[in-house]
Amino acid sequence: MTMEKFDHKITTFGIRNRILIFALVATLIPSLGLGWAFYTQTQKLLQENVELELHSIINRAQREADLWFKENTVNMRVFSNSFVISENLEQFTNLNQRQESNTTEQMATTIAILSEYLMLVQSQFHEYKQLLLLDGTGKIITKSNNNNNNNNNNTPFALPDNWEEQLAQHKMIIGETDTNGASTEATFLLAIPVYSHKQEILGLLATEVSLNGLQSVMKSVAISQSTKLSLLHRDGSILGSTIQADTTERPTHSKNNSLKKLYTNPMKLSTYIDGNDKKVVGVVAHLPHLSWGILMEKDYDLVFAEVQKLKNITLLIIATLLAFTGIAAFFLSYSILSPLKQLIKGAMQVADGDLNVTLPVKNRDELGFTISVFNDMVVRLRKSHDELEILATVDSLTGLTNRNHLMGTLALHIKRYARHRVPFSILMADLDHFKQVNDNYGHLAGDAVLRRVGKIFDETLRSIDTAGRYGGEEFLIILDSTGEQEAEQTAERIRKTVEESRITRDGKTIQVTISFGVATICDMMSMDDGQLIGMADKALYEAKQQGRNRTVVSSTQISE
Repeated sequence: MTMEKFDHKITTFGIRNRILIFALVATLIPSLGLGWAFYTQTQKLLQENVELELHSIINRAQREADLWFKENTVNMRVFSNSFVISENLEQFTNLNQRQESNTTEQMATTIAILSEYLMLVQSQFHEYKQLLLLDGTGKIITKSNNNNNNNNNNTPFALPDNWEEQLAQHKMIIGETDTNGASTEATFLLAIPVYSHKQEILGLLATEVSLNGLQSVMKSVAISQSTKLSLLHRDGSILGSTIQADTTERPTHSKNNSLKKLYTNPMKLSTYIDGNDKKVVGVVAHLPHLSWGILMEKDYDLVFAEVQKLKNITLLIIATLLAFTGIAAFFLSYSILSPLKQLIKGAMQVADGDLNVTLPVKNRDELGFTISVFNDMVVRLRKSHDELEILATVDSLTGLTNRNHLMGTLALHIKRYARHRVPFSILMADLDHFKQVNDNYGHLAGDAVLRRVGKIFDETLRSIDTAGRYGGEEFLIILDSTGEQEAEQTAERIRKTVEESRITRDGKTIQVTISFGVATICDMMSMDDGQLIGMADKALYEAKQQGRNRTVVSSTQISE
């Protein structure tokens, strides 16, 4: 069918109209964009609500913690202003300044009164791990669990390094106490000055306050079992929690780093993985007056359950729309891409050298017209290829394969050997004293000799073997699936046939002989044609040196 005949049969419902239909389907994209925008905005709103809720909880916890701290501070101020404390401490100070021998008994009596008072207070307030009375230098005068033992009264108490500055600014001292050991209860130091009737500082009333009371306060703030409030040290360690830690939980370095960042960024919501490999949401609020913080953690899936539900609904809607659009696009694209794939496949076959390609014409549109043109082009290429193939692969004088095609065939044999270990051998052949033939009988006679040798090769060799003219009077023969012994036998058979042949030219009889070098591929060689040809050529050279008209098998060993 010619191009002119096919042109008028193209229907109006072609690719152009199909693209128009696809453009109409593509109008669904804005609706998908609006749906996604709705989801993102709603998600942002829900996240803001979640942040407000979590901030509200932790703010309440912070206020309750502040009230708890102030309550302990007020209690300590009341105790420090007690007549028993102030009067006896002032009396002890005066007696201590005198340093008279008759004052020792009075000082002991004063200390006993103070110790008894401290033990009485501690028995009523269990949050106080111990109560201590310190002098103005920070040395222990007595403590609630002293048991009338004064041996340690002169030991300096572990007050903060800046306790004097705190005392001057805030009229109190706050510090951390040692919490080494897993069983040690977390406490903090609280010290209040004791004043004389002249408002002079006589000493300090100090206590180690247990954080158990603060944990009880936080438990009352936690609105559900899923909300976990913990006391957070600034180094990222947990001092206590409203929920008993899972025995399988192990603190991780990454979690400590996350908690450190939370501590340095108070009231900032953060998501991280806890010690149980669960995704949680956390926020930290600093405790007033203390260098610790309150950490609130909540399961991520519970916090953002509504967000996840909205996400699933949005994804379901988008998936449904995409499914319908995909089905429509599939059938639309199939009608376009099916003939295009067929055309591409045919073009690839032609590119690979297969010119026996004929594509069916199913559609009467632009693609059908293109396929018809393609079929016509392949037919013309096939005719041209057949003509060029003969010129490109055959030596015009001998009718044998030319050198380029011969080397390509040799490369294919080497690749096949590398993959499947199919052995083969090559024969390098050279006519003996061929120059004398040209000199004595003329070049036309020499050409006749070459043609005769080429005919002998065709008659002697198998169909799977390849013989070609390597150059001048030199030939290369590839013997497929042939070992060294068989190759030598083949070379000898050809050599004898050439030797027995007679060529008559202008009434003159011409006799020629031929020498062969044999090489067989082996695993010792690298996979390239240069070494194999080199071995055969060397064997041919040895045949020439030994007197010509003979066959020599290569004995060269090539290491890996």
